[in-house]
Amino acid sequence: MPAHCAQKKQTFTIGILSLHPGHQHQLQDSPWQLTLDRLNQHPDFRFTAILLSPDNITEALENDTLDFIISDAFTYLILEKKHDVLRFLTRTEKFDNEYISSEALSIFTLKNNSNVTQIMDLEGKRIALLEGEYSTSQLFLEKFLKTHDLNIGKNVEILTLDRVDLALSWLEQGNVDALVTKSGQLEKQLDKATLESLRLVHPRHGWHAPFLHSSVLVPEWAFARAWFISDDVVNQMITYLIGHNKNDHDEYLQEQYHWTFAQNYNDLDKLFALSRELEIAEQQHQSSFSPKLQYWLSFLVICFLLVILVMYLRSSRDLNNRLKSSKESLELEIRVRQHAQEQALTHQAELAHVARLSTMGEMASGLAHELNQPLSAINTYVQGCIRLLKMEKNDPEALINALQLTAQQADRAGGIIRRLRSFVRKGESHKTYTDINHIVNEVTGFLESQLRNNQVTLTLDLEEELPPVLADIIQIEQVLINLLKNGIEAMSGNENPSIKVSTRLKDNLFVELCVIDSGHGISEDKLKRIFNPFFTTKTSGMGMGLSISSSIIEAHDGKLYAENNPATGARFCFTLPVTEEHLGNNNNE
Repeated sequence: MPAHCAQKKQTFTIGILSLHPGHQHQLQDSPWQLTLDRLNQHPDFRFTAILLSPDNITEALENDTLDFIISDAFTYLILEKKHDVLRFLTRTEKFDNEYISSEALSIFTLKNNSNVTQIMDLEGKRIALLEGEYSTSQLFLEKFLKTHDLNIGKNVEILTLDRVDLALSWLEQGNVDALVTKSGQLEKQLDKATLESLRLVHPRHGWHAPFLHSSVLVPEWAFARAWFISDDVVNQMITYLIGHNKNDHDEYLQEQYHWTFAQNYNDLDKLFALSRELEIAEQQHQSSFSPKLQYWLSFLVICFLLVILVMYLRSSRDLNNRLKSSKESLELEIRVRQHAQEQALTHQAELAHVARLSTMGEMASGLAHELNQPLSAINTYVQGCIRLLKMEKNDPEALINALQLTAQQADRAGGIIRRLRSFVRKGESHKTYTDINHIVNEVTGFLESQLRNNQVTLTLDLEEELPPVLADIIQIEQVLINLLKNGIEAMSGNENPSIKVSTRLKDNLFVELCVIDSGHGISEDKLKRIFNPFFTTKTSGMGMGLSISSSIIEAHDGKLYAENNPATGARFCFTLPVTEEHLGNNNNE
């Protein structure tokens, strides 16, 4: 073959989930086609795409005839468990000049409809599911409604519509009681007057999504590979979609879906798990009314007669046997109480671990941005080394310098991951002597991107040479992160928001740490209940953060308290006792 002939390209097939798999012409001039065009700029690879239904995708994966898939998060999660596909990119859609990597469901009803004010009011109602070109997942709606004891086909009726005008007409005529669509889409299509005639049911607001929604947030569409596709091919595809041709990257993104690194699926896994638990509970409840009911009734009658017999025999015992029985009963009660106390401590540790995982889920966007910087730098340095080697420039010093910079960035990314894993690790409480100022510096560095994104000015007023405290570092970090996040959220919408973190030695007995914000403060009635479980001032809060934090500090023999500042904002402080060794040293002095 002549040297000038082009090498034959390796061909890959991408299956794209679609409501209309037979309409292959829809790929032309679509956002998917633009993604395909970018991938086909690769000199050695050629990509073709086909629109497939979920069943078609499953069949192709079973026969190993599909190399990549693009699907919504719910379909991907099912395929991941059944066919070992692995996501490597997540789609983001443009909303108010931002690219958002999460999606949710919004449930609308007429503004004057007093019969539907919360999710539970949808029982016995008809709901219009607006699919259209956005392909809102009915599986998403099914899982979400099940968490509120609502079952499609049993106590909720779903009607699927393709047109917005038809759905609104049915809503106004009373043919349906509510309209479900992908969050943020109606805001793009309807005028202000029409939007004001609607009301969002169960409105929620996530800090990493600019639109109100009714359900939990889940990742946008996933780009995944089959089990036999190599890492090298995937890395080159990532380069062409999010790291190639930087000069025209911004212009290109204005015309197509944006792609970013694969997102966390913890919330989606929890939604699936909760839905499965509710299904099992429902099956168990139904089985209790099986034909064996008569058998169980007979068994209960026999048990009741046995109890009567035992009570009669006990009444005939003498005083010594009664005293012995009382003693055994007291011993059993003590053991039960000890066991209950151990379970309570274990449950508290589990709640604290779940709270840390929830915090990481909320901070996922900031951490992804923080990790993207060293990863992008590594890619740049490595590409530079490759170009030097291809140009056959004998410059070892330049190569060594670039590789050293690459290693530094890798250490930086590794440090971020280690810090994250340390924070979310699950284990028994382990207390050690530590410097409270070191914890403050670690946590504020951890939240640096979130403070920067919210334009919050952070001031540290740390007293030097504080005595050490005996504490579980991870738990104290969790308390401080919770107080800082509450302060940031309390100043949302404020001009020039600021937070001050201070430490000092109090009465030579305690080390005190305070988080002071410049928000609106807390009303007196709420200030008295703010540490109660399930009490919250947030529209979407669970009311467990401050309760768990208070329990952690009390377990360290300290105290967590809150008060309003004289001027503006609130102050949250906690104390930790100084170690006895330090108290002894002070007395000697």
